[in-house]
Amino acid sequence: MELLQQIINGLTIGSTYALVAIGFSVVYGALGLVNFAHGDILMAGAFSTYGLYTLGVPLPLACLGGIVVGSLLAVAVEEVAVRPVLTQHLLIPMMTTLGAGLIIRNIVERIWGNGTLPFPSFTGGGYVHIGDLQISKSAVVTLVVAFVAMFAFLAFLKFTKAGFAIRAVAQDMTAARLMGVPVNRTIAVVYLTGGAMGVVGGLLYANTLEVVYLGMGFAVLLKGFAAAIVGGIGNLQGAMIGGLVIGVLESTVGPATGSYRDAVAFVLLIAILLVRPTGLLGARIQERV
Repeated sequence: MELLQQIINGLTIGSTYALVAIGFSVVYGALGLVNFAHGDILMAGAFSTYGLYTLGVPLPLACLGGIVVGSLLAVAVEEVAVRPVLTQHLLIPMMTTLGAGLIIRNIVERIWGNGTLPFPSFTGGGYVHIGDLQISKSAVVTLVVAFVAMFAFLAFLKFTKAGFAIRAVAQDMTAARLMGVPVNRTIAVVYLTGGAMGVVGGLLYANTLEVVYLGMGFAVLLKGFAAAIVGGIGNLQGAMIGGLVIGVLESTVGPATGSYRDAVAFVLLIAILLVRPTGLLGARIQERV
């Protein structure tokens, strides 16, 4: 029963990693780029939610506002730090997004300081009991919201015109342009949706810890990046599975390893990658010309 409890806890935190990993993977899948500003964007979205809530905005609307702020920041990063250098060597746009992330972090620090701030719980506390299992209401909300967001995003990619354009650009940007797909607008949508998914993951992470802090972006970024690689970077279903795997590994090995929890979890992930170098579901290979 104890193991089942830990697995549920792992699925809860892993679902937030999965959302962050999807935000990573959608950008990589479309452009073959890693957006290093992703963690700071989701952190800024979480702080914006906190700021709106402290101004008296109801929590659901504050969350929506935080998602909008994060999405617009992601588009701004694409416009300012990625598009002007998109045809350069892959390292160039990756470094410019890293710089953009540091700028965002400094702006957040300027507004809210560098301390740890309390984040309001979505449920107000309490537990759900199923037999001997005890699951916090916060975990239930996190799981439900995370899975609804993941499947809604996959449906968006599969059934909408914008989703079709994203898949066309990911498959062959030049051919998509020749076929009349508005490539620049589609890339902006890629960053917009990727940023939104990241902020949703960041909000659920903040809800789980009930705090926001300046370094939370890097902490979640690291796990989300690892989840994207383990699942097969560029593969959205793989990102979902990778996030859940990391969460369950953290939760199940954590009690036995104490402060070495992250190290042990990543040793196991390395072992997975040694057996499956392209990730559990296979990576999407990108070529730049």
